[in-house]
Amino acid sequence: MRESVNWSTHPENEITIMQKLLSHISLRVREKQFEIFWKYIKPKKNFKVLDVGIRKDETLVDSNFFEKRYPFSERLTAISVEDVSTLSKKYPKIKFRKVLAGQRLPFPDKFFDIAVSWATIEHVGTRNQQKFFSKELFRVGKRIFITTPNKDFFYEPHSGLFFAHWLPQRYFSKICQFLGKGFWGRIENLNPLSPKDIIKILPKDKKIKMVLFKSLGFLPTHIIIRKK
Repeated sequence: MRESVNWSTHPENEITIMQKLLSHISLRVREKQFEIFWKYIKPKKNFKVLDVGIRKDETLVDSNFFEKRYPFSERLTAISVEDVSTLSKKYPKIKFRKVLAGQRLPFPDKFFDIAVSWATIEHVGTRNQQKFFSKELFRVGKRIFITTPNKDFFYEPHSGLFFAHWLPQRYFSKICQFLGKGFWGRIENLNPLSPKDIIKILPKDKKIKMVLFKSLGFLPTHIIIRKK
């Protein structure tokens, strides 16, 4: 991973009406995913929890969903490559910390009972960078819960394009640039994963479970789970 890796998923100057609509849909989806999280991970009040990939900007309604929803916020640590210290006013019980992309997370092995990451891993760069990101989550967390959209689905929700994300990166990038969506054409901002891609970046661990979650009956998202 490089320090230029951007975990922000919606640049403020590119937010469209469609993205706002999708954000409301995403909120409903994450509520369902949260139910799965609670069912499989079984968090307890005394568990130390890490959320990797929060955002400073909360313009969209699904931003920092977990921080709004998790009931034991006094045991929650949230990290970002952005300076998110201003969020402390809104969430005074949560510990916020800025980290450097491309570096090991500043926590000992298995320091957290739970490590979560909601639709962030597709925004950290190349497959090698995603593999490093995954490795660090599994290193610091005992239980793991990761979500990410399915690349094999014909619609790519960030760029708003159909099928184009199936093309080689250089062609997808050119299409995005031509349509004024250059941000999403850069691999450091968007690199969606198929099931085969996910298998390649995950640690070798028999306890890992990958679930294909279909929200609203058709929008497929992968959920990666490791129970203790």
